[in-house]
Parts: sequence; C-alpha cells; structure tokens
Amino acid sequence: MAGVLLAALAVIATGCTATTSTPAATSAPVPVAEQRDAPNGSANGRCFDPNSALAQAALARLPAAPVGTWSVGETSNDPISGGCDGLLSWMMADTKTNHPYTQVLLFTGGTYLGTATADPYMFTMLTAHTRTSISLTYHWTVGNDPMCCPQGGPSTVTFTLNGTTVTAKGQFPPHA
Repeated sequence: MAGVLLAALAVIATGCTATTSTPAATSAPVPVAEQRDAPNGSANGRCFDPNSALAQAALARLPAAPVGTWSVGETSNDPISGGCDGLLSWMMADTKTNHPYTQVLLFTGGTYLGTATADPYMFTMLTAHTRTSISLTYHWTVGNDPMCCPQGGPSTVTFTLNGTTVTAKGQFPPHA
C-alpha cells in the first residue's frame, strides 16, 4: 500500500503530463540510395540524371555522329518523389553544330533501352511528354531548301513505354 501511495504522490508532484521530445524536422535531402524507387541512373532528386554513369555509358554506345561529336542536350526531369516505376526517361544527344543531328536515348527503371530511331535526324524537337511517352516532331529539307528553312514536315512520332518495350506511332521523315 505504501508503494502505491508513493507512486501516486510522484505523479501528483510531477504533474500528469508525459514529457516526450520530438526531433526537430530537417530540410536536408535524403540521399538517393535511401529514397524509395530510386533506379540506377538517378541522382539529384531526379529519376534520371544525365551525369550518371548510366547516361554516359549510353551516350558512349552511340555510333559516331555524322558531323561533330555527341553532347547531352535536353533530358527528362521527373522527380524521384513522384515515383520512378513505369517511367519513360529520355535524353537528347545533339551534335552542337550549325545544323545538329539528334538522337533520343530512352531509359526505364535504371536500364538503357536504346535510341528512339536507328539513325539520327536533323530538325528534331521534343514536342510533348508524359510519364510513359514522348512525342518527337521532325522537319526535313526538300529539294534545294536552305538548311535554315526546311519545308518538309512536320511529322510527329509518339514513343510509348509498355513494360520495358517502346513502340512508335506516327510517320518518320524520309532519309536523306
């Protein structure tokens, strides 16, 4: 009985509130390795990072450019926080010449899938993208068109991810 009385007095003396401490919230980013669904090739909070070993190895696998050398151009910019599963990531490789050739490299789940087309094309623009598709619009020179002003096209091809396979729908430009 004396033990119960002492316990009751201790509660009265200290009050009836529990004292717990909550760690202060931090704004430091979580390392990619600790983020859920961060695939190979992700970094800096993005599902695909053009500076990753995956991106650089894929760029190195391209055949020699028709003119100049391949350089990284525009890339997908999907945040890891939005989820990376089932995502089609892409990277444009351009020759950075007066009239650049372009190849579009495709990735999903930390894997390089290949290029959108077997051969590079000039006058290629990314005109739309979703989590599972990209649309490329092509123009081309016709006859004696000056290189500044291609009259061919436009023609749009949409590339859609289905699992680990990409299908193309649309009309490709003619080969030179």
